[in-house]
Formats: sequence, structure tokens, C-alpha cells
Amino acid sequence: FNFQVVTCEDEWEEVAYQFKKEVKSVGAIGFDCEWVQVKGKRRPVALLQLASPSGFCILVRLSFMNSNIPYSLKCFLEDESIIKCGVGCMEDSQYLFTDYGIRVKGCLDLRYLYLLATTQDEFIENNEPIQCKNNLGLSSLTEELLGKKLDKDWRIRASDWEANDLSPRQIKYAADDALSGIYVYLSLLSKLWTSPNLYTPFLPPRLWYCKLHTFFHSLAQLYVDRKFSKKIQENDKQKVQKVQSSKIKPIVRAYSLRKSPLYHNCQLLAPDDEPLCTCDPKKALWYVEKGLGTLVSEEPIVVRLNFEPAGRPQAERDDGKFYLQERHNVCVVCGKDQSYIRKNIVPHEYRKFFPDILKDHQSHDVVLLCLPCHRTSNMHDNNFRYKLAEDFEAPIGQEGDVKVRIDRILKLIRSAGGALHRNRNVIPPERVVELENIIKEYFKVDIFTDDLIERAANMDVKVYNSDYDPHGLKVYKAYEKSGVMKFETMWREHFLTTMQPKHMPDCWSTTHNEFKMRLKVKRLPVEDPERLKYKIALVGIEGTLDIDYEPDLSREATPTTSKSSPSESEERELEHSNNILQVLDDLAEFEDIYANDNSYYVENDIKDSDNILQNTDKNASVGSIDISTQNLIGTERVNDCSKNNDTKIMENERTT
Repeated sequence: FNFQVVTCEDEWEEVAYQFKKEVKSVGAIGFDCEWVQVKGKRRPVALLQLASPSGFCILVRLSFMNSNIPYSLKCFLEDESIIKCGVGCMEDSQYLFTDYGIRVKGCLDLRYLYLLATTQDEFIENNEPIQCKNNLGLSSLTEELLGKKLDKDWRIRASDWEANDLSPRQIKYAADDALSGIYVYLSLLSKLWTSPNLYTPFLPPRLWYCKLHTFFHSLAQLYVDRKFSKKIQENDKQKVQKVQSSKIKPIVRAYSLRKSPLYHNCQLLAPDDEPLCTCDPKKALWYVEKGLGTLVSEEPIVVRLNFEPAGRPQAERDDGKFYLQERHNVCVVCGKDQSYIRKNIVPHEYRKFFPDILKDHQSHDVVLLCLPCHRTSNMHDNNFRYKLAEDFEAPIGQEGDVKVRIDRILKLIRSAGGALHRNRNVIPPERVVELENIIKEYFKVDIFTDDLIERAANMDVKVYNSDYDPHGLKVYKAYEKSGVMKFETMWREHFLTTMQPKHMPDCWSTTHNEFKMRLKVKRLPVEDPERLKYKIALVGIEGTLDIDYEPDLSREATPTTSKSSPSESEERELEHSNNILQVLDDLAEFEDIYANDNSYYVENDIKDSDNILQNTDKNASVGSIDISTQNLIGTERVNDCSKNNDTKIMENERTT
């Protein structure tokens, strides 16, 4: 075989052009990594192996380059159009990102293609059954498909890959792994190849390679950048059992497909018949049951409210009009109308830290995707997450990104104590003495007692990382300084760029909520503490919120009523307490309905509580029902009533 050892940027540039030229025709390379382990701990990747279909192998000694990785090498590895073939290559790519910040894209675990090639699919012409003799390792695949045995001596595998000079056996071992990766890939594809039509074999070489390249990539894309987790072994754990199914479907994550439509497009109207929002039928009928609305139409369900809501979507331009649109139960990318799943455009690991004003009753960034589009979108999101991890030093999956780890020494002591506590009578005497010495040495005592066994067996082996901050929180804290809505916009643009959806709802926008947030902050006095939430959302803690206070002059003054006598106040307090408990029960019943409801605008901002009491039954006569906040009894004034038994406060609540 032809190989080249590369130790610096200049040496890489000398061979890079020819290597890329050889790879271009097939669009795939063999890919592997080697590293050194010291006392069970992995050191940074020392050697990167890349092999072309022509048999040219480059051995890049990353341990010699340290952080000076050639930029063109990074770009080559991050090019998702070049498939990196191997066994366990996703783990290798994670190590490269952890150690050198290289985001390797286009990794294909050959075990996926092997399982696909072992099926008796009627659409595959060359479907001779193949079966691995040992396991699904690279060595077994190479022996089965190529008839070649790889040198897997553990002494070579565990040798010093950071040595000044690699031995000939080390070089052959490393090159064989990478070359086997690309050759196994080509062998499996030859078994899966189907000619599109009769004239394909007679095409000119250039068009022939184009067809071949298209086929390779269309098949491989189903499994690119997916960690292999399929384990198929017999009871003796030595041989891989023959796949029984006549057809292996692509191995995917377990998804819970929706069994019912997400959007029912029931409509809520204001008292003057102006549209307010679309919602779930249970939500719409709830207003009718509680006497807060009138059923106008049954098919489709339309409910007119009996009270004036606090806001109307028309005042918020496109931000509000979005919630008036009829939503279709189709994949927003391809338009498929079945087997769809909800997709959060802004991942939950970030969004859960957002201010509540950006989370409550916001369904703008929840869309429907079919299963293939959902999987593709998740892969793009994962790449974007790693970019954020690099930009904001918020690692994913590293040792520092762990909240709790298990201390090995403590685990050893606990195991020794547990063994002596449970099975002392069946353990050989010499082993008992050995375990006792381990425990005595740890506790630094000379005399062994039963108390030591108890202490060791019940020892807590968890070590908590006091400096732990999850990846999502670190990224959020960065945007908390400059504006969280910028982060939202970035994810929306990422979704549009990577997925190119063709069926997005009308009025959907990458800058959704910005106008509404500015409108709401105008209604808050400058000294109002609630302004801080809007500042974090719009400009961040370090930004300046140049929005003056503009009171809403359109709101009418609230009428006042005379104070009631003390005895009447006590009766009303009891009545309010009972009503609050009833509405809390209603909240528990309908909690899931409101979690992602569009009905942001339907807020009961009734100015005269006595009028509402006439339109509601006794169980719903709390005086105000607010579904735009985190609880259905709504205004903080009613919450204060339930917590404070002071008669004057209760009287003031009834008048305001």
C-alpha cells in the first residue's frame, strides 16, 4: 500500500491536493483514529488515518501538531459531502471535537450497511446472504467481505502512538484499519447496487461515476452521523445470529408518532365577533361549560366570549395575526400528511431557561415534521449544538460536562464492603482477608470490625461537580447578556437554511414576538421590575432598553363599589376560597391542554366582577379567569386573596 506520514502543516499541504482528487470520484474515505491510554484514562487523539479508494493512506500525527491543525484539514473533515467510513467512527469524531475542536461530518458506521446487505430485500439484485463469523468489528467485516485478516494484536493496539517514530508494524496496523474501512464500504455497496436502467453500464465514464456517486450518497445518507447501537448476538456472545427479518428497516431512534391531529382550528371570538385565536376543541368548549362563552357553530367549533379580553391580536400586527391562521396537519418541510411529530425549532435544553414571557402560551416555534424530516432536522441541530459548544466554551459530553461522576476508589471500597456484608460465608478465606485489608487501608485502621463493613457497604460513591453548568445553561447565559430573542432568531434561521421548509404557516417569522414585546414594555412604568424580563429578551442585561413608558389610554377606568359590611366580607371570603379550590381542580384537569395553547390573547381582564358573577356558575365565580399566565385563576390579585385573609384586602379585590 502507498502511505504518507504527516507531522506538520507543510507536509499535509504536499499530499492534500492529490488525496482530495482521488477521493472526489467516490466521495468517501476510510477513517480511523488511534490514541494512548494512561492508567485507564484516554489521552488526546495521537494519530488520524485517512484512506482513499485507490489505496493511498495518510497518517496524520496530531500529537505533533498540538493545536496547529491545518485549516484545510479541518475543512476537509467538516465537509459532509465526503463520507468517512469506519467502525465506531462516531466515537472517533467526538474525540476529535473534544481534543481539537474539529467537527467531523459525514461519518458512516459500516455496521449499518452490513445489516442492510444481509437482508433478502426484493429490491436488491445482488442479495447473496452474508454473515459475520465473530462479531460486527472491523476485523470480522474485513475477513468476511475482503478475505483478509487484520493484525489485532492488543500489544500493537495499546502501543505508544505518541512515540517520536512509529514502528513499521504500527504504520501497517494503522493504515490497514483505514484502508479496510473504505474497501468494506465499496464491497457492501456492490452488494446493494441496483442499476437504474439498462443503459447505465454503457454511459461515458464521467456520467457513470456521477450515477455511482449519487447512488452511494443516497444510500449512505440514511445512516450518516448516527451512532451505531444495534447489538445482535447469540447466547454464546461469539457469533452474530442471522437476521430473521426479510427486510431490515433503517435503524432509528424511538419516536412517538401522533395518533391524532395537532391542530383542530377551533376559533374563539371577541364579544364583537372579532377573531381572537384558534385553539383545541376542549379548550373552546370549556368556556361554554363555565358560562364564559356562547357556542356559535358546532362544525367547525366557534365560541364567542362573553367578556372583553385584555388584548387583541390585531393590535400586534403579524405577531398577533399568526395565531389567527388556520394550521394544517402536515409536515412543514415536505407536506406529508401522516406519521408526523412535533418539532421544537428552539431545542428544549436552551428554551427551558428562557424568561416566562418567551415561553408561556407560545406555539410559534412548534411545527410538525414527518419522521424522516424530523430525523434529518435533529442531525442538523446536533451539528449546530456542537458549533455553539465551541463558540461559548460549553462542552457537550466531556468529563467537565458531568453533574455527578462515580469515584472508582470509593466504588471499590463499597463493593468490598457489600461482598463481606452479603456473602462473607461463601467467599474463600484468602479473598476475605484481601477485602478486609482493602477496607482497613482506606479507613486507616489496624483492627477490622463489623462497623467498618457497614460503613463501607453504605458508602456514597458519587462525586458532585460543584462547577457543573449544563451546556444549555452556559449558552443561555451568554445570550442573556446580549438578548435572548437574538438566539431565537438564530435557531429559526438555522431551521429555514438547513431544512428549506415549503409549507410553513402564514405570518411565521424569524423575528416573531419582537413587535409584541416592545408594545408590552411600553405599558410598564420605568420602575416596574417586570421590565427586566423584557430587557433580557430584547437587548440583554448588558444592553440598553430605550423604550419610554406610554400608558394605555384606551383602557377605561374601573368602576368602584361601596364597601360591604364585615359579615358580608367573611361570607365572600369563604365563597372565594371554595371557588379558588374548584378552579384549581379545573386547572389540573386541563393543564395539558393549556401547556402549548395558542390562546395567548384570551385573558379575562374584566373590569366589573359583579357582571361576570352573573354570567358564570357558582363553581367558576372567582371573578377573573386568566389563561395567558401560568394559572387559570389568573390575576395575582386573586392569588393574594387566597393567601391573605385580611377582610379589607378582600373588599378591595371585589371593588377593583
